[in-house]
Amino acid sequence: MAASITKTIKNIVDNESAEIDLHTTDGHVLRLNCIYKESNAPNFFLVFPSKALPADIDMEQYCAISIKNGRIPLTLTAKIFEITDDHTIEFSAKKSINLESLREYFRVDTKVAIRACFDPALPQGKIQPWILEGQTLDISASGLLAILPGEPQTKHRIEIAISLDGGHENIKCFGHVIRCTRLRKGRYQVAFHFDSITSKHRDSIISFCLKEQRNSLREKIQTAG
Repeated sequence: MAASITKTIKNIVDNESAEIDLHTTDGHVLRLNCIYKESNAPNFFLVFPSKALPADIDMEQYCAISIKNGRIPLTLTAKIFEITDDHTIEFSAKKSINLESLREYFRVDTKVAIRACFDPALPQGKIQPWILEGQTLDISASGLLAILPGEPQTKHRIEIAISLDGGHENIKCFGHVIRCTRLRKGRYQVAFHFDSITSKHRDSIISFCLKEQRNSLREKIQTAG
């Protein structure tokens, strides 16, 4: 396995664009764009934009990284070897991710309608029910990022309804908030992780993501032509 991942890393072209899910010590996961730089395989560097890296990086967590690598992106897990400076981190690749595992990481930028709501088990409980309707920024089979008109008043056991393909495909599941950032004009950027979702609905999301990726690629080819 070590020889295989070393060979894989050696075959990546320098300066390829990449994307990483970087963990922080308070349990958040940040998705950041970066550039791949060669090192001594299986180690490699990722270079980030100025001031993009958080101060509280969790160096013990394994990170999911997608590197452009030509037509087919390479997705792998890696662990931080050393934080070189305020915009460069050296990683040690552990393994490439197979197609089954990739289902958890594959994500596309897309705008579809979403409704998040909470209904307490006890009607007279201290926590009141709430509903927020907004729009996604990106989505994967394991979670999504959305813009909502308010801050979720609870973090767990949130019912999430997603309208895919113009509302023809309605997905329902339960999840929790992993990150919430206040924006201007009273809006919030909220990241959800799916805790309970049927295989049918998960597969529907995967099919939708693949379709969106194909459409994006087709548009790029037409623009280039």
